[in-house]
Amino acid sequence: MLSILLISAFGIAGFWFFRNELTFTAVFFLLIALILLVELYRYINKPFQEVHKTISSMFHEDFSLQSPSPQKNELFSDLTGLYAQQKQNYFERQSVKIIYDNILNSISTGILILRKTTIGEWEIFMMNRTFANILQIPVYASWRIFRKNVPEFAQKLEEINFSEIQQSIEISVDNQENQTYSLKTSTIKTYNFDYFIVALDSVQSIVEKKEKQAWHDLMKVISHEMMNTLTPINSLVNSLQYFGEQNEWNADDKKDFKISLETIQKKTVHMLEFVDNYRQLSNLPQPKMSETDLVTVVRSCIEVMKPLLDKNEISLHFDAQKEEILLDIDPMLTERVVINLLTNSIYAVQDNEVKKEISIKIYRQNPRVFIEIKDDGTGIEKEIRDKVFIPFFTTRKQGAGIGLTLSKNIMEAQNGHLTFKSKAGETVFLMSFQHL
Repeated sequence: MLSILLISAFGIAGFWFFRNELTFTAVFFLLIALILLVELYRYINKPFQEVHKTISSMFHEDFSLQSPSPQKNELFSDLTGLYAQQKQNYFERQSVKIIYDNILNSISTGILILRKTTIGEWEIFMMNRTFANILQIPVYASWRIFRKNVPEFAQKLEEINFSEIQQSIEISVDNQENQTYSLKTSTIKTYNFDYFIVALDSVQSIVEKKEKQAWHDLMKVISHEMMNTLTPINSLVNSLQYFGEQNEWNADDKKDFKISLETIQKKTVHMLEFVDNYRQLSNLPQPKMSETDLVTVVRSCIEVMKPLLDKNEISLHFDAQKEEILLDIDPMLTERVVINLLTNSIYAVQDNEVKKEISIKIYRQNPRVFIEIKDDGTGIEKEIRDKVFIPFFTTRKQGAGIGLTLSKNIMEAQNGHLTFKSKAGETVFLMSFQHL
């Protein structure tokens, strides 16, 4: 208010001196009035400039400026608080983005995320390093450049019209022979954008990884079994050498010598059985496929197992969706699998104090036929569920550990599958066959 009064006073004085022909004095007073007016403008405009800078900074997400200084009035105080909140939110989003980028770049699945612009064109929102490594390309940021350098894969996405699918595709990478990839796509729509997510896995890499893991697990079991057999044999051989160095044997020496020989014989027989089991796994007979009634096969298995069921006072419930279900299978090998699964179920429930029940169901769900064998045992512990099909793995004292592995191999040799699910108090094994 004082500035306005001063400007007015100097302005009026300047005009008064000018009318009285005091030109230099008039110019001096008018110049002071002008200077005061400019300073007043700057003073009034400064907060508005700061507001403009702050809003522009938040709009462009550029928080390199210092926080605006809070003014005395409530408006500028709220603006300062809003700027601080937006700055914090921005850096939190950046932190989350860095975490997500690290997660996506650490997984073994290739991920490509496309985003549709406001003009309807696709742009690369994110590509992880695994995706680039699978296709042997740089991590592109432009969809146009990606289409130019990887035309075969881009064409595949365009052929499906960027829709949701899950299938295997064959494409050539770096002008090499075609390779098979597992492709899964999905779409997400947000408030402003449409996103298209591509997940890519090399089938060959998946198979190689599983094969290596399987061999690793198998070698661990074989080495463990061999060490358990050979270590005591080596110790007993040392004892026998001691006996050989003795000129005279007493009764205890003869007894120890006999026990050592018997132990070596038992361990040798055990090793021979182990080798024979391995031979069975590696030399699975070729299935002799023929049109067979699956219901008859299962009934035959139940008759074979009936004495063992009766001995353990186990009740068995059998239910078939039809009286006759014809499949193209090997009846002898299929019977072997059913008997093995029934044997496992019997061992699972034989120690139950109250309920000892096993149920078998045969049913069809196009295009497959299933045999479901369920028992009311304790269930398979979570810690070992991923090991039940590993050769020679067993939790039974007298078990060889090849039954489930052999059963799975037999089912796969007949274009079938063997799976299971288990929880406390229940285990279900599922044999799946291709229907005629």
